[in-house]
Amino acid sequence: MAFFVKSALHSYLYIILKTLSRKKSPLNKIMNFDSFSHGQIQSKVWLCKELERFVHANLKVAVLGSWYNLIAFMLLTRNQDRYQHILGIDIDPNVKRLADKITEAWRIGSDYKVENITADANTYDLSGYDLIINCSPEHMESNAWFDNLEYGTMVCIQSSDVQTSDDDVWKCINSNESLEELTLKYPLSKYLYSGEKEIRYSEDNGYKRFMLIGIK
Repeated sequence: MAFFVKSALHSYLYIILKTLSRKKSPLNKIMNFDSFSHGQIQSKVWLCKELERFVHANLKVAVLGSWYNLIAFMLLTRNQDRYQHILGIDIDPNVKRLADKITEAWRIGSDYKVENITADANTYDLSGYDLIINCSPEHMESNAWFDNLEYGTMVCIQSSDVQTSDDDVWKCINSNESLEELTLKYPLSKYLYSGEKEIRYSEDNGYKRFMLIGIK
């Protein structure tokens, strides 16, 4: 049954992407398909696998810099019973409509678990959430989102060593060259997991992703 549900949801996502990719689709003009690239998906699968070892049932989760909120889609596809509610926060007003479409399976009726909003994660009140996920700190000028978190909050932070701050796609203005730098930038009182994943396409083409899971 679980396999059937996952397969159905994967098919649902495929249909959405196929529809959005059509030239006549009004959303095609604002859709950035880089969000479904090899590195993006592999990094999120890694996050899901490691995070699931530490989360309990009925969590309230906030995903910062959520883009199209693929994290919510993947977490709920893998095990929806662990999450009571997942809030996606992104400062870009163009992504909400697409995030709502991708996560539509959990935004209707009794299945309602996901909300996507346009807001600044650095100023949004995150009190009351059990888990904060941020896979986009390298794209944020400020670390206020972390500074404002209550002590005792569980966090999952993922970043990269990509340095291109002026690139239209990457826009990495707050990158981290190493796992150690990420750890120093976001100090935790308890570490549940720390590690790195290399995304390599050739000898001179690739990058590293770093991840921390723990308690502030």
